[in-house]
Amino acid sequence: VKFPLLDRPGEDLLVWTTTPWTLTSNVAAAVGQNLRYVKVKQGDEVYWIGRGTLKQALEGQFQILEELPGRELEGWRYVGPFDELAAVEAAFAAVPDANGEPYEHRVVLWAEVGEDEGTGIVHIAPGCGAEDFTLGKSLGLPMIAPLDESGIVMAGFGPFSGRDVRDVKDPIIESLKHKHRFYRLETITHRY
Repeated sequence: VKFPLLDRPGEDLLVWTTTPWTLTSNVAAAVGQNLRYVKVKQGDEVYWIGRGTLKQALEGQFQILEELPGRELEGWRYVGPFDELAAVEAAFAAVPDANGEPYEHRVVLWAEVGEDEGTGIVHIAPGCGAEDFTLGKSLGLPMIAPLDESGIVMAGFGPFSGRDVRDVKDPIIESLKHKHRFYRLETITHRY
């Protein structure tokens, strides 16, 4: 999934997740402090991606334009995949920055980020999983929990509200495609 960078126009983070339904609750993107990240050009698109994931994550030809250690990406701000949702707006307003402004999506450092799979940039949704929750608590990130105890998407999540979590993957992907934020989908076996 492409997350456009606010302070680097025309550049996107290329982020991955094993659970598309959690993208409605994204608050951060995690990188490895000592991993290497490259800016690549692919056609008219420019992405940031973990250097060690290039062969598995990208499809087609690309050109490397720049390289930085993960620690230099910390704090980069980006546009989230579903910022228009009322639940996201409310959660961000509830966690203001030092100037009283609503929280903004940003890149954070996380020791758990690797390059064995995905893009080396991990989507973080603290309201959706134990590891993300622990990281979110330690960093003071907003918590957006989209599901009730029955696995139904709660109010505040627009067209996904009231739907079973198993039925929102395709509409989420279609929404991302419509916004030109989708890169690709692959099928993997998930431990859940």
